[in-house]
Amino acid sequence: MKKTILLLVFTIALTSSLFAQKNDDKKVNAYVEAVESKITLTSEEKATLITLKEAHVKATSEINEKYDKGSEELKAKRKENNKEFSKSLNKAFGKDRAKEIKTASKKNKANGKKKKKNKN
Repeated sequence: MKKTILLLVFTIALTSSLFAQKNDDKKVNAYVEAVESKITLTSEEKATLITLKEAHVKATSEINEKYDKGSEELKAKRKENNKEFSKSLNKAFGKDRAKEIKTASKKNKANGKKKKKNKN
């Protein structure tokens, strides 16, 4: 009976970790595809970007698990993690190329809500 329960717990833990890894991989791939859709990356740049983004996503996941949703601590840790990612991009690619990559990774918000003009 104990072995069955332990096996069940182990199986659930293993399955959930596999799903978490798949989600992290999806996030990394989506990020790299977004960048590649706007700028051209060499195979070396792409490999470096994937490595850096994987570390960033993993750290973000760990932060999200550790801190309560919506807490100030969570926001501060995320901000710190994002700064570290930005620094690692600058170090790996140089300031100008890192800026191009960051700009290319941002989503277009042109089709979003437009500001209403005040009629006075």
